[in-house]
Amino acid sequence: MTRTFRPQSVIKSRGQRKARNSGSPASPDIHKGGQLELIPSHGQAVVVSTPPLESAGFLGPTSYRSLMSEAISDSDPGVADTDGTTYTIDPRQLDLGLKILDFLADNAVLVRGLVAKVYQLGRTPIIPEVLMLPALDMLWDIFGDYIAQDEPSRLRTVVRVFENSYQQVPGKLAMNVGELCQWISGKNVRWETIGSVIQIAAMGLIHTPERDATRIDPQQRSKDEVLAQMLEVIDQLLPLSNALPAVNQLMVCLKYYQMMLASQRFGDSSRWLYSSLGELSSCIYATGIHRYDIPTGQYPGFIDLWRRRCFAVVYSMDKTIATILGRPPSLTRHYCVLKPPLDIDDDIDTSNYEQSLQMLDSNGWNTDGKRRPSTTVRLRFLLSTIREEILELHLGVNYVDIEGKTSNILQSLHSIWDTCPSHMKYSPDMWNEQMPCQDIIALLSLYLDYLHSIFLLHRFAAQGCQSRKPKELLLVAKTILSTVLVINEHRERSREVRSDFSSIFLPYGLPSAELLATELLKSSNPLLSGAYPGLPRAEIIRELTLYISCLSWVARPGSGNLGFCKKVKARLTSILDKILDPSYVAAGSSSNDGGTSSDVSWAFPDLLDSDFTINSLLHSDDGSNWDPGFDLFCGPVF
Repeated sequence: MTRTFRPQSVIKSRGQRKARNSGSPASPDIHKGGQLELIPSHGQAVVVSTPPLESAGFLGPTSYRSLMSEAISDSDPGVADTDGTTYTIDPRQLDLGLKILDFLADNAVLVRGLVAKVYQLGRTPIIPEVLMLPALDMLWDIFGDYIAQDEPSRLRTVVRVFENSYQQVPGKLAMNVGELCQWISGKNVRWETIGSVIQIAAMGLIHTPERDATRIDPQQRSKDEVLAQMLEVIDQLLPLSNALPAVNQLMVCLKYYQMMLASQRFGDSSRWLYSSLGELSSCIYATGIHRYDIPTGQYPGFIDLWRRRCFAVVYSMDKTIATILGRPPSLTRHYCVLKPPLDIDDDIDTSNYEQSLQMLDSNGWNTDGKRRPSTTVRLRFLLSTIREEILELHLGVNYVDIEGKTSNILQSLHSIWDTCPSHMKYSPDMWNEQMPCQDIIALLSLYLDYLHSIFLLHRFAAQGCQSRKPKELLLVAKTILSTVLVINEHRERSREVRSDFSSIFLPYGLPSAELLATELLKSSNPLLSGAYPGLPRAEIIRELTLYISCLSWVARPGSGNLGFCKKVKARLTSILDKILDPSYVAAGSSSNDGGTSSDVSWAFPDLLDSDFTINSLLHSDDGSNWDPGFDLFCGPVF
């Protein structure tokens, strides 16, 4: 399809516009060669005309606007909209778009290298590798000799990206990954694609040590300098993406990466993070992905399988944030189809689809023993469905049959874990096998998610137990603490794939360590007197001591969790001193440290950091800065 554009100042009326030519819908280039002859002058607005949007988004049965949608779908000639849609690109948008494309063209090699590195680690679950890497290769097709062009010619490329972004991605025409790549990249590249690429590169750069970043960058710039430029470009992308009329899966992915980056720039209790989560959840609802179910009896197409993956990743992240902040989740089971993504390859085609389905067991797991990205997304999603029910117990207001609900949830949780493939269950023996370290840490994270859900259930059931805590709660706390501390044993190997472990040591390790330390302080608890073999007092003290020691290094310089780790270390050290010597009083401390030994309220409000700024992200003493709350590469995310 061909569209024309011209400076707004020369547009007299609707009737003066040039007629649009029709291109072949099967053509990978939605534009026809020779178009866009008019060059926009700098400082002038540009008007573009595109085919009308088929839909503004998902409309439920209570919407009066859905009545019009039904009429159009019934081919009512009286209501069908055959006219085009006109958009005005103002000078500020053109200027922002020009800066973004200039940055991308100047840093093509660096961006390629960073995105490839991130996917090599397997830590970006929402856009499959089979889609992103080919789209990344095709992205540069639109540039040509962009760097050597004058500004009007470069602006012509900017307008073309706007035109692409104003059109819907034709899901019915893009059934396989190759077709979809042609509609979202290359000559048809969109702002959503560009935004996702730059944000993945930025998060990869944050993770990359200074020496490696310099090696990837042909210009040999410092990591802080490049990161500052990337973050500035990302901020320029925000108003452009927010002005796009269509909400699609690419927009969901873009908002997902914006949320991830907000958590790293501003902290896990910041307004920016929570606003980003709200936008992301709204995009899920607007696309209708929350109600989408994979068709049965026929090959659904790559884009259909991707829809389920997008929802599963966002739904799981929503439960992670809700758990950490202690706030209700944004996506709930009462309004969503909670069917996990299929445990099959991302690039499955029509000929192999039926054969792949036959490889699935009665629980939906693939029997070929492969550990594929969809397998990890599926297991995390299933665990998150149980986490939502646990959050309802902790944060909800329905107190009917609490004991029965707790028992049923625990049974469902055990059932999910027992029926998942054995190769998806973490084992300490994996450290001795020829297995990539990033895969081991990812499985360890899933195992901790499972254990933490058990911990939350037992802790909820133990509310009101002032004298002693149930042995089940103490046992799972001990297991969590021991599992977290395995990272210290393999510290150097783990640091080859990531540079910060506070997202494991704090959300998982801290509640368990605090509970065990508090119970040790209660001499009246017989479970911890040495009589119970599952909870040996000496071993717990050794592990608490090791945990306290680890708090010195798990949060690297530049992390918003660094200050909080120091507070936790001081608090736990004080408790441990009292355990070892009840008469001991730390120097400079009063006889009352502000709370009883059973008071745990200190442990959580400070977790909501508020002092993290962009400066602390950019400046560190070793170039190994990482996130303040969540971890793209491990922990709660992957």
